[in-house]
Amino acid sequence: MSSSRSTAPNPAVRAEPRGLGSAGARDPLSREVKLLGALLGQVIVEQQGEAFLALVERVRRATIEQRRTGSEAARRAVARELDDLDLPDAEGLIRAFSLYFLLTNLAEEKERVRRLRRRGRTTTPAATDGTISAAVRALRRSGASVSRVRAEVERLSIDLVLTAHPTEARRRTTLVALRRCYRLLEQLDDPRLTQAEDQEVRRRLREEITLLWHTSALRVEAPSPLDEVRSVMAFFDESLFVIAPRLVREMDLALDAAVLEDRTGWGDADDDAAAGDSGRSGTRPPRTAPFLRWGSWVGGDRDGNPNVTAAITREAMRIQADHVLRGYEAVARRLMQTVAAIVPEDRTDAALRARLADDAERLPAVMADLDRRFPLEPYRRRFGAIAERLRRTRQRLVEGRAADDPSIDGAYAGPGSLLAELDELQAALVAGRLARTAWGDVQDLAWQLQTFGFHALDLEVRQHSEVHAATLAALDADPDGAAAVEVSNRVTAGEVMATFRAIAELQAEFGSAACHRYVISFTRGAQDVLDVLELASRVGRPAPVLDVVPLFESADALGTAGPIVEQLLADPRYRRHLAARGDHQEVMLGYSDSTKESGTLAASWMLYQAQASLAAVAAKHGVGLTIFHGRGGAIGRGGGPMSRAILSHAPGSMRGRLKLTEQGEVIAARYANPQIALRHLERLANAVLLASSPDHEAAVQEASIAGAPVIDELATDSRAVFRATVWEDPGFEAFFRAATPIEELAGLAIGSRPAARARTGDRPRVTMATLRAIPWVFSWSQSRLNLPGWFGVGSALVAYQQRHGADGLARLQALYRDWSYFATVLDTVELSLAKASVEVAERYAELAHDPASAAIWAHLREEFERTRTALLRITGRRELLDAMPELQRSIALRNPYVDSLSEVQVRLLAELRELPRGDARRVELERLVHLSVSGVAAGIQNTG
Repeated sequence: MSSSRSTAPNPAVRAEPRGLGSAGARDPLSREVKLLGALLGQVIVEQQGEAFLALVERVRRATIEQRRTGSEAARRAVARELDDLDLPDAEGLIRAFSLYFLLTNLAEEKERVRRLRRRGRTTTPAATDGTISAAVRALRRSGASVSRVRAEVERLSIDLVLTAHPTEARRRTTLVALRRCYRLLEQLDDPRLTQAEDQEVRRRLREEITLLWHTSALRVEAPSPLDEVRSVMAFFDESLFVIAPRLVREMDLALDAAVLEDRTGWGDADDDAAAGDSGRSGTRPPRTAPFLRWGSWVGGDRDGNPNVTAAITREAMRIQADHVLRGYEAVARRLMQTVAAIVPEDRTDAALRARLADDAERLPAVMADLDRRFPLEPYRRRFGAIAERLRRTRQRLVEGRAADDPSIDGAYAGPGSLLAELDELQAALVAGRLARTAWGDVQDLAWQLQTFGFHALDLEVRQHSEVHAATLAALDADPDGAAAVEVSNRVTAGEVMATFRAIAELQAEFGSAACHRYVISFTRGAQDVLDVLELASRVGRPAPVLDVVPLFESADALGTAGPIVEQLLADPRYRRHLAARGDHQEVMLGYSDSTKESGTLAASWMLYQAQASLAAVAAKHGVGLTIFHGRGGAIGRGGGPMSRAILSHAPGSMRGRLKLTEQGEVIAARYANPQIALRHLERLANAVLLASSPDHEAAVQEASIAGAPVIDELATDSRAVFRATVWEDPGFEAFFRAATPIEELAGLAIGSRPAARARTGDRPRVTMATLRAIPWVFSWSQSRLNLPGWFGVGSALVAYQQRHGADGLARLQALYRDWSYFATVLDTVELSLAKASVEVAERYAELAHDPASAAIWAHLREEFERTRTALLRITGRRELLDAMPELQRSIALRNPYVDSLSEVQVRLLAELRELPRGDARRVELERLVHLSVSGVAAGIQNTG
């Protein structure tokens, strides 16, 4: 690799630096990419020198030529640049390209926000595709009355659960620094900037980029579960807390427009919406309540992670409470400054006077100061008192101060108490002709309180079914000595019981909503659910109040999910428990393990059938049903466009209720930016409303009846092909280890959870059987093949056409056109293929030297081409992603730069694997491989 050279993914940074494919381009995104590349280049020259900049430019051009021509000459040119690089230069190349990707991602994020704003300025909300208004409008045009639409909205429930799966390769330090860069980049859009101000923003951008250059992309050690909690709460502060009331208000405005349309017709409604909600929203009580709930597994998910203990779960809740209570306090203090209406004492609302008198008794020193500062401004005094009581509530819940500690006098007993006070304030404000404040800022605070309570996120607990069974066996065998019995890897029966006690304690402190769902991994039968209830009953008083959620993950489990829940609902003891919980059952379906086991097409059909079976069982027994979708970010783990996925769910399986996981890097992609987060949540609400409508369910039901026999054949064939290679070929595991960086990924300090599930006595070595789905997908994305997202699909499509002759292709084309489920499956496969690079993957395959691996690689490559060709014939497109040109362009622009990083990574892997175990160079080579992993992940914007 080389030592005295240097540069960034962008060419020379002189007065007119060239950018990533942006020479001569005039669109804002290209200009920003060019600018960021130029600034990065300047930083690299400062840090590494001109010669290094020239090196990166040569590597960049060589990999572009290699991708463009695929010639042996181009390949040799890349080899000449990289083969003699020393390790310092290799690290410089990795840093340069990786940082370029991070900055380019910011520019693309900004472009997304720019498009959203442009669309919002040029169209009315009701006409904007994917908005809540569009969904309400569509329901009305389908014949639904206003009362029916309101009923649909009232049953709407969206639960999003943040998880700490180890797929976020970036450090929190890096994420926070990138947010600073984004805010600076935004300032450059301000047309009022003077030349001096513009130069200052650019100077600060250079400073931030310089700091990023010197910031390690790698964690020194794996994050602890509490580190992961703090990372999640950074997104809470930045986005989730802020947008919660905005989303409810969007629904309120949509219903307002529907009511107006009912009186005047759509034309007037559109005009009023364009004018800004007719002026009525904000002067009346809201028409709807919060329908979005946030949950978290971070600090609660102990399946395969012995680092998550009862103490960790308690502390996770306190960290969450600290953030949300600080948020409420900041809002209250802001309202104290803004609601400065003067109201004489004799005209002050009676309830408000009584509340202020109570404040004076509870908070004498604070209220004396507020009385002095705001003698004729009762609302300011009231909000000041609320802020102080929230501060004391935080001291009670977060710091654990004793109930008799005088410093926490006046702390709220729970969120209901504060909500009652806000109701009183709203009544007083309305009476004082300040309805806009009552139903504006104060209502926003009330919506936040209804959404987040005093705990921020509903903390969910997950544990493996075998752990519960082993704990019960230990308790039954030796009640006195059971606590010390190890029932799983580093987990004792005592720790399992401590978890149930921790849940009960958190419910006592924060309310039952704070921590009440208990997810059972690898549920095998109804007894697994009953085991959890039995364990909960043995912790003494108070016992935790639980909603037990069976999780079905494997092919066998998905096939028996309906019958198992049927058996559960037929159990008298469980039905009594369920009746006490409102006769509502939640069931989780796992996308990751089923796809790893059976391939993407077969797994998607198993999941669809499980949804339909569960919906039928719930309807038969008269219970409500929420299906919890355990989707990952990558296509090989159930990822892909979420709105399309929702609209393709089995009919009857949603009925206004959606729950799913938001995992790893997906959290940063969707929730780092408030505008993007709001748009994503709007699209989810839009899709759930439309997917739950009778017309949509009827259409999907009709299409699924016609398409089921076809999918049965395809799923059977694709699963057979997938398993024959991945699970039954004796040479595949060795090929997988050699042709991907899976072994190196296992040592990367990304998440607190191990890469493989291990039981007591197991060796720590990762095998196909114990490997988690996350690193399985992550390793294939790093090698650029994306195998989990498409393998087996092409063979199934070709076999179907061969079996059915001339009719086969026409039938598949009709199914793609008419059935949203089938179209979604094939479109996600297409996306996985488009993001892959067989040419680069071949470089990784060359790391496997044995003849069996050569045959496996040839088979994989044939299947890739077979799948690509079959898909294009069915969709009628000439190239992959022709229907998504923006994404197609983004991938095409990124590929040469990712190729450069991949080429460096392959060489590092080859050198590392040649070294004996004790060689001193291994530590440095492993570090550089890990750096390259982070860079490739940034470039392809995907990990596991």
